[in-house]
Amino acid sequence: MKRRTGLGIWRWYLLPLAGVLSGAAAASAADPPVLDRLLPAGGQRGTTVTAKVIGKPGEGNVRLQSASAGLTFRLSEKRDTVDVDIAADVEPGVHLVRLCNDSGASELRPFVVGILPEQAETEPNGRLAEAATLAGTAATVNGVLEKSGDVDTWAVPLEAGQTLVASLTASRVLSSPMDGVLQIVDGRGTVVSQNDDDCSMDPLATFQAPVNGTWYVRVFAFPAAPNSSIAFAGGADYVYRLTLAAQPYVDHVMPLVRQRGSGEQRLQLHGWNLAVQEAVLGADQTVLTGQFAQPWRVYDTADPVLLEDQLSERLLPALPLVVCGCLNQPGPDNFRLTLKQGQRLSLSAEVQRFSSLLDPVLSVRDSAGKVLKEADDVDGGNPDAALELTAPADGTFEIRVQDRFLGHGSRWHYVLAVRETQPEVRLTVSATAWTVPADKALEIPITVARRNGFAEVLELRVDGLPQGIVAEPLSSAKDGDTSKAVTLKLAGKLPAVWSGEIRVMGRAADGREFPVVWLATDGTEVSGFWLTVPATGG
Repeated sequence: MKRRTGLGIWRWYLLPLAGVLSGAAAASAADPPVLDRLLPAGGQRGTTVTAKVIGKPGEGNVRLQSASAGLTFRLSEKRDTVDVDIAADVEPGVHLVRLCNDSGASELRPFVVGILPEQAETEPNGRLAEAATLAGTAATVNGVLEKSGDVDTWAVPLEAGQTLVASLTASRVLSSPMDGVLQIVDGRGTVVSQNDDDCSMDPLATFQAPVNGTWYVRVFAFPAAPNSSIAFAGGADYVYRLTLAAQPYVDHVMPLVRQRGSGEQRLQLHGWNLAVQEAVLGADQTVLTGQFAQPWRVYDTADPVLLEDQLSERLLPALPLVVCGCLNQPGPDNFRLTLKQGQRLSLSAEVQRFSSLLDPVLSVRDSAGKVLKEADDVDGGNPDAALELTAPADGTFEIRVQDRFLGHGSRWHYVLAVRETQPEVRLTVSATAWTVPADKALEIPITVARRNGFAEVLELRVDGLPQGIVAEPLSSAKDGDTSKAVTLKLAGKLPAVWSGEIRVMGRAADGREFPVVWLATDGTEVSGFWLTVPATGG
């Protein structure tokens, strides 16, 4: 039986629904819904959560939808709250949801499914004397830093030797505009542990209790976009989920990825309070749960995967290859690779989606130690490193992974991918829901990013359109304006409202297909989009 709680992140495949055709007499709705967020922003598996709907739900046939069959939604009559039934077997992590009506749909918003009991903050809770006590040895707290100067405090009883892990989810997954700070303090208010940024703006703090007693976890924030004020910040959108655990907590596993179709995987566990150091992930599983405070997702790859200590004399065998490693000791990790003159390689050191503290600098050197190519951050918000290289001569070359700030430790892990360079293209959009206007064509801008000499003409098509709605022929040339951006145009009229999923694909002359995608805050890719065609009587 599901327990009911009070009000209080993997690859996304959008709503697996056929188009929904409703009668012309269906209730009309002038504007598409707007969903800013759900509060709380998640819940525990096997429970029902009542969440506030923050935004403008709109009128008419309003419904909340998700790709997950394990989530069902029941909007209240006023549409200001929703009961979310979370199945006991639903996959933990981020599930994207949206509001829809007969005029359109909102953008996708995250709803996080956890495995721990959940608690909601209650004000006032800024001072130690006002702190609510954590129920049990682990829980996920849902809260909001509602105004400037707001501080939330939680009391956590610990036994001597127990390690408390406090982990905040706010900026990266929930898009909260906050740079959170965590402090663990004793009964006199002395700070015994503090963290601002961990592997992102969201902090993680740990503390091992020297004696039995109660310690306090404080949450406050500065604005993610710095301003002239020097004060704690807050606001209605400063939403967070705080996991507090004095039980087994998996920080990461090794290997960090596994080859697709390779079957069950034995994992080495790294974290805190771990009674066992290994676990087995089943062939049909993607998320490790067990008795851990946080789930851990193991991503897959098409390429063979090795641990760094499986490489003989640090020599990379046949390509392509993915190496999972860690800078446990001071200094870089070095790998050797034999190349032929003119051979082209694509290399990457990925850390962001694996909760690593490593800020990688990736370089390739010749046998004399000369740096041939070096790369740091992919962009300002992504510490991953990537580079392309053409071997200048036959010989053995060194690939080096090091930390930008010379850091090292058990949390400085990475995934190094080495592949033959292949021309490729990436097609992206900035939204996931559109409505076809009654009097003109719907225009959808698509960004075309060509890499590694990709010079093919791309023909774009739309799958899933209802009969009566037509996409204008569209292609991206190998050069000129359309090589970098194109505009998809949809037009037509229907006698009744239609809404459903569409997908947009680019096809090259060699037959390769490239989906148009949208990127969520946590890096999740969306390749299906929600289209609404209001009734026009045409």
